[in-house]
Amino acid sequence: MRSSLAARMFAYFVIVIVISSSIVGFVLYVQSSKEVDKQTNELLTQIVDNAMNHTDMYLKKYDRATLSMLTSTNVKEFLNTDKNNFVSYFLSIRPIKEKVIQPLFINNPEICMVYLIGYNGLSIYDHNTDVIDFNQSVFQDKLDVLKEMTNNDGKLTIMDWSFLDGKLAVTRKISDRQTSKVFKGIVGIELNIEELTTLWKGIRLGETGYFYIVNDNGKIVYHPKSEMIGKQLNEGLLTKLKENQNRIFTYTDGIERVHFNQRSNYSGWTLVASMPLNELKAPVKNIRKTTLITCAFALVLALILAYRFGRSIVQPIKKLESGMRRTEKGDWTHVAISGRTDEMDRLIVSYNMMVSRLQELMEQVYAEELKNKEYQLKRQAAEFQALQLQINPHFLYNTLETIVCYAVVQDSQEIKEIVRSLSYMLRYSIRADLEEITVANELKHVLQFMTIMDYRLGHPFELEVLIPPELLLKKMVRLTLQPLVENIFKHAFPEGIESYHRIRIDAYMEHEDFVVTVTDNGCGIAPDTLEELRTKLIKQHLHSPFPERKEREGGIGLVNVHSRIQIVFGEKYGLSITNNEDEPGTKITLRMPDKTGDIGFSP
Repeated sequence: MRSSLAARMFAYFVIVIVISSSIVGFVLYVQSSKEVDKQTNELLTQIVDNAMNHTDMYLKKYDRATLSMLTSTNVKEFLNTDKNNFVSYFLSIRPIKEKVIQPLFINNPEICMVYLIGYNGLSIYDHNTDVIDFNQSVFQDKLDVLKEMTNNDGKLTIMDWSFLDGKLAVTRKISDRQTSKVFKGIVGIELNIEELTTLWKGIRLGETGYFYIVNDNGKIVYHPKSEMIGKQLNEGLLTKLKENQNRIFTYTDGIERVHFNQRSNYSGWTLVASMPLNELKAPVKNIRKTTLITCAFALVLALILAYRFGRSIVQPIKKLESGMRRTEKGDWTHVAISGRTDEMDRLIVSYNMMVSRLQELMEQVYAEELKNKEYQLKRQAAEFQALQLQINPHFLYNTLETIVCYAVVQDSQEIKEIVRSLSYMLRYSIRADLEEITVANELKHVLQFMTIMDYRLGHPFELEVLIPPELLLKKMVRLTLQPLVENIFKHAFPEGIESYHRIRIDAYMEHEDFVVTVTDNGCGIAPDTLEELRTKLIKQHLHSPFPERKEREGGIGLVNVHSRIQIVFGEKYGLSITNNEDEPGTKITLRMPDKTGDIGFSP
């Protein structure tokens, strides 16, 4: 079953396009994913950094608020009041609430309660919400705990507990003078922790992402789920947070989530951004989906273009093949050119010229047979020309298949070289005159044939030409060397052509004869086959130069070359074949007279 050139060419196109599209799509997807991951890391770092800065600034606001209490003379008098002086104590309560605490409530409505606990055993508090009144003893009972937990340098301390449930407490030690380190009391502010959400308003962490805050002990200071506030963070997650400061990591607790955290040196809090991994990877999935769709669309478009391009190459070749088959059957058919004036059109023009010359030649021969008594001589001339113009159509078919293959996987340079060589061979083959042909002309024809064979083999095959320069202008019959070289490629290397295979062309003078040899190191010829071939050459008569059809299949055969040499030079010349004596392979010898004048027919 013959393979379809169009199908093979389309298959090559599909392979090339699929491979190139896959490589481009893969590289694009990998690089895009890396860039998205990089931008995601940078974005999360920036978001958490900004959120932490806003949180620190928010807390520093209360640092400044507590500092304002230190400048109040009422606060100083309160800290120095004797706890047994009830009159002074009760007289100081109202001014402190009106002049110190109430302005804080007005300027900071999120504050729920402010308290001032003195080391002298006195305390004052006020609240901005509906809560149960505290007994003064509650604050005094917690004084020792507050002393231990509050920073000894007078800086603001973020507490992990509060007097009011679910509130954020900040405290600091105070003295009756700003520069003094002799502390006489503790001031505390408790505020709504939910106010932190206003700091992060407008920052989106996907559909279900959120921020939460934990302290160094793993207690949750803030969480969007109010029931989580005050609880202890999962031990495994806390360990992960400490091991991955300022780095992205994943943790699975029901669902796989991505976490990024940063610790504030000011507050001691760790702010954590958390979002589901699938939401974080959504851009990468979109890139993959877009890449696949784009590659699929590009593949379909490329296949359509490849199909149209393949048809533009295959159609002229099919026309030429069809014309050659009809010509082979005796129907002298001309192939229509496409009008593109490219290499294929020039090949078709050369083919049409060959057909026209063959047709004209045959018509002239038959006309002369009816008009002339010199029938035999003219018949010999016509037979010689017909033999010379028996171009092997199968070689042309194979060459055209090579052109198609290279049209698929290569650019047009190789096609130009193949078509140019084939056109030269066609023009050389269809010349109908009997002008003198030199050895150099025949070698040039062989080199054009080898140009095509190199592309068919897929690698260069070097001929060894050992003909002395003084013999290159010797005369010989047209189309005698190339058929021999072609016959060697067809029969001498049945297992494939290897790097050690060679073909050598040599020439020398032997008495009055000019001898050309073509030697190969192939498999040789079996003795029975060699004897049968020699018998055919001996029986070939000068007046019966046309070989049988089965002998002509596959090329201008050895019998054909032998016949044409005899037509030109006589029956004692021609071709002989032997196997090499010292090595594998075959030696073909062409024997011709040393002609220095015009080539003609022997009488």
